[in-house]
Amino acid sequence: MRLRVRHPQGVLTVEDLTPEQSVESLCKAIESLIGLSSEKWVQVSGGFPPKPITDRNISLQSAGIKNGDALNVTLVDPPPSLRNVMPVSTSSSPAIAVRDGFLVQRVMDDDNSCLFRSIGYVLERDSSTMVHALRQVVAQAIQDDPETYLDVLLGQPRSKYIEWIKKDTSWGGAIELSIFSKHYNVEIVSVDVQTGRMDRFGEGAFSERVFILYSGIHYDALALSPMENCSNEFDETRFPASNDDSLLLAAQELASVLRRDHKYTDVANFSLKCENCQTGLVGEKDAQAHAMSTGHTNFVEYT
Repeated sequence: MRLRVRHPQGVLTVEDLTPEQSVESLCKAIESLIGLSSEKWVQVSGGFPPKPITDRNISLQSAGIKNGDALNVTLVDPPPSLRNVMPVSTSSSPAIAVRDGFLVQRVMDDDNSCLFRSIGYVLERDSSTMVHALRQVVAQAIQDDPETYLDVLLGQPRSKYIEWIKKDTSWGGAIELSIFSKHYNVEIVSVDVQTGRMDRFGEGAFSERVFILYSGIHYDALALSPMENCSNEFDETRFPASNDDSLLLAAQELASVLRRDHKYTDVANFSLKCENCQTGLVGEKDAQAHAMSTGHTNFVEYT
């Protein structure tokens, strides 16, 4: 998309965004181009007459923004919930300061079970021994609800998917997160590093909320730590699903820091090679289709 933006200092052009990216991504791009300090907040208005777009989490498409649109920007004070949210640089993973400590990334093993490890960590504070049990939770949920988990949703016969997800080499995704949300009665917020998008499983249905981070081909856990470089012994991972958006904003800011450092994989276009048969593949869909048809699960990324 190519967008023309009028702001207090002049006019600029924002490029390389897609309709699926969030309004937050657009705001961050504008802030970067005009060199905006953290003391001010970009307010985007679109349409005619221009109307403020207040929900920064929706996609550009949902906001009615199209390629070639002219947008207006004003600079306003940030909302109260964001005034105490600030990035803190560290020598390892980023930490985002919030009212009660620091929101931090807890890196999971890169072994095809990272989603299950992340969920085990944020829900049970166990990233190791829970993996097998969590796979069984998914298998049982799909077995017990054939009306919801149709073959077309799973991408293969239900019985085959059930056996596939039990394997340590099988990746998890949105289907599994939806199941865990219902099983644990908790909202699961998955924050996408590349786009800043937040996928919220069980949104509005439960009283508690947990956070995980998705970087294209890997999941990590997010936790609240009392200090910036503190042992995970003191981590807090379950939070009230209240109207306080400070942790949601902090999670997006952490993803933004990682995005600026290109700590993600473009799953639609990255190049993979199957280590089992040396087949070259492009993108996550190719890899998943290859895995389903051959049973091969050893992939490496190459440039």
